[in-house]
Amino acid sequence: MAKKPLSKTTTSSKSSPSKIPTLKSPEVAPTQKKPPTSISKKKKPIDNLSILKTSPYLKQSSKSQTSGKHFTLKELFERNLLSQKEEKMEIILSGQYQDALDLMYEADASNLYPILVGPPGIGKTTLCRYYAQLRAEITGNDSFEWITFDESTKPAHLVGSFNPATTIQKGFSFEAFNPGPLIKSMLNGGLFLANEINRATEYTQNSLLEPLEEKTLAIPHIGRIKASPGFFFIGAMNPSELVGTHRLGEALKDRFNVWIELDYPDKKTEMKIIEHNNPYYKINESTLEKIYLIINRTRTHHQIQTPASLRSGIALARLTGVAQKKVKKDPDKILGDIASNVLFGAIQTKPGVKINDVIKNIISQVVGSA
Repeated sequence: MAKKPLSKTTTSSKSSPSKIPTLKSPEVAPTQKKPPTSISKKKKPIDNLSILKTSPYLKQSSKSQTSGKHFTLKELFERNLLSQKEEKMEIILSGQYQDALDLMYEADASNLYPILVGPPGIGKTTLCRYYAQLRAEITGNDSFEWITFDESTKPAHLVGSFNPATTIQKGFSFEAFNPGPLIKSMLNGGLFLANEINRATEYTQNSLLEPLEEKTLAIPHIGRIKASPGFFFIGAMNPSELVGTHRLGEALKDRFNVWIELDYPDKKTEMKIIEHNNPYYKINESTLEKIYLIINRTRTHHQIQTPASLRSGIALARLTGVAQKKVKKDPDKILGDIASNVLFGAIQTKPGVKINDVIKNIISQVVGSA
């Protein structure tokens, strides 16, 4: 019996026009939507494990996502074997890099050999690899070999060597010979990059004189081969005053006809390169500019002997982007904390100067006290 008056009251309230605005007031809807909005703003910081799990650098391709399957070493090798045709590069081409690329085209067309000279980490090798890609599209020949020289590099690393087991069976025959990268490039009429060529000893440097002058090279026990049409040789080297370099012999210097000098890029280009190489962890323009300022200060600081390269700027951008996902702190504070870890191994101070003092000085100038 108590339910009847309640239902009557409900019915009368629905039929009463004066009470409709009270029950269905437009102000009710916004107040009901506010809690989800405020909750979405207060997102919990992402922990280290979540960031690592979602990192695009750890994600496997669909081909390799075979659950429960263990690949053999041969399968892993075949799956990861690189092809020049498949490996497409994209780089920032502006300023000195476009000028250098134009000179490489002109040298190639003139059958002259260029050499790129500049400090470490400015993209000499990347530019050469990019040119090899463009050259392959034009000529249809994707042969590209390269080697990075150092004190231990011997002529045999360029020419090749004989397999001991096969040599015992068949003697010093072609079947027993494993060709080196320079021989492969000459036979294929492809491009060969001699990276950090002035780190090689004079003995190894001298082995390049014949192929650069005569386009021929002698293979022990087999004979002398001549390079196929299209063979193109590019050298790349660091400035001679850098530690670990040797003087480039006069005879070898004379065989490089086009000298391309590269330096640290201008501000606009360097910021573009840093941003281009940080596709997954975006940072704002203000933070990007401060990263550039930190790196640039290392190049003008009177107590620094070896400054930070472009790679350090890319490292700062990626680490700062990751840290901003994880910790809701002032971006300047995050950058200041990270910069000390990146710069510690990226720069070299002059004798007697403490590296930590220099790093703190640079960080405080750009983002405040570290």
